[in-house]
Amino acid sequence: MTVEDTPKMFELAAYAFNSETTDSRKQRFNWITERSACYGSFDGNQLTSQLLATPLVVNFHGVEYKMGGIGCVSSYPEYRGQGGITALMKKMLEDLAKEKTALSYLAPFSYPFYRRYGYEQIFEQIEYTVEPRNWPNIRAVTGRVRRLDWTQAKEIIQSIYSQAAEVQRGGLKREDWWQEYKFALGKEHQFAIYENEQGQAEGYLVYQTNVERFTIVEWQSLSKDGYSALARFVGSHSGATHQFYFKKGFAGEDLSWLLPSPLLEMQLKPYMMGRIVDLQTFISAYPFQVRDAEKVFYLDVSDEFGPWNEGVWKLKVVHGQAELSKGDASGNGDILTASIQSWTQLFMGYRSAEALHFHNQLSGQETQLQELMALLPIGKPILEDYF
Repeated sequence: MTVEDTPKMFELAAYAFNSETTDSRKQRFNWITERSACYGSFDGNQLTSQLLATPLVVNFHGVEYKMGGIGCVSSYPEYRGQGGITALMKKMLEDLAKEKTALSYLAPFSYPFYRRYGYEQIFEQIEYTVEPRNWPNIRAVTGRVRRLDWTQAKEIIQSIYSQAAEVQRGGLKREDWWQEYKFALGKEHQFAIYENEQGQAEGYLVYQTNVERFTIVEWQSLSKDGYSALARFVGSHSGATHQFYFKKGFAGEDLSWLLPSPLLEMQLKPYMMGRIVDLQTFISAYPFQVRDAEKVFYLDVSDEFGPWNEGVWKLKVVHGQAELSKGDASGNGDILTASIQSWTQLFMGYRSAEALHFHNQLSGQETQLQELMALLPIGKPILEDYF
């Protein structure tokens, strides 16, 4: 669709998600649609179903991949179940593959619904709700914390975020427009920056605060002092709010052991789904571990909505460099077989080959699976953004 269709798109989104039609919401909606590929299904002049595919880039262990962020998937109730979304998803995935987009992420309203299109859960989030009396008492450190407005803080936040190690495991490489959309456009966030004794920024906090709750929207630090100083800054609000709330990407370890009392409200929740869009593009640039020996694997891939990925592939890894080609494995060894969902979970680091094999999501010889796992980067994927 084009910019002329934007009013219809906004009306459909507002109706489907029961959202207010304020000027602020319209501004945010226009901001994202102007930068996205917008797909729509029509009944005459009536827009019936839609979705957006926003071109973004993610950093995966040092490799930058093109990623299509899917959002605003919606239909009018009377048109649901008539195949409109399925047709749009098929067309969108075909277009992304032609553009050599490696990955696609989305936030599901239903996990089973999006599995039919080859998506699978690859991210988790953990939520902490802490009473002020249980917030750790942090000693003062050198340096200082300053509260800034968005104009002063945005370049510092961008710099620190881009250096943070944990967001380089599938997280977004944030462009300026996206950061503006995430933190400023129609938002009421406050910003705090930690600077060391030399005046260098080493951490930031994006937050909201009121009498009921101090909400930590995002917290990144490049040093121990930066982390401690910002934790102390949060604790300094103990007398002004009833609880602290923090939600972040789950990396496999919770932070409850750092609190005076670990008896807090803590929830681990499934977050966004993803899929490999174009296997050839994804694997060709994949950051395999460097090993001396050459390794060859045969991967059998099933992908109903990505037929270009289907079939048996020969994967050769030499000194961390991959070659992927369609191949015939007959007489050449064992085949590792899985759906595109399971291959996505494996290569993104969300599930191990051992776990997928145990639960019959990945078949093949265990020795081959172990050899493949030894070549994959370590660490669960983390995503701190939403679309």
